[in-house]
Amino acid sequence: MEKQLTPIADSPWFWLYLFAMCALAGGLVMAPKYGARQATLEKQHQARQRAEQIRQGITPEGEISSAGNTLIDLRPIYLVLLVLVSVGWARLWWTRWVSTSQNATSARGTSHEHPV
Repeated sequence: MEKQLTPIADSPWFWLYLFAMCALAGGLVMAPKYGARQATLEKQHQARQRAEQIRQGITPEGEISSAGNTLIDLRPIYLVLLVLVSVGWARLWWTRWVSTSQNATSARGTSHEHPV
């Protein structure tokens, strides 16, 4: 008799994969708004720094932030989420399909053996 598979929702690897994928998709959808907001915050900070430099008689240098060019970006978060998605999917695939097919193959192989 074959062992019944547990529901896929019982696997923690499924939930890791699902939540990391949703976070990655949400981050990509919100990236343009994040870039604009982060650029505004950085411009405000840079303006305060430049005003202080001018007050001290120093010529301000450096690039002003823009939506596509910010000092703080989301790439490290995307990288972590991609790793989590990859690990979650790989472990889910391994535990769900590879292990069960190996168990089924070994179970079939032992059930057909005849004692000598």
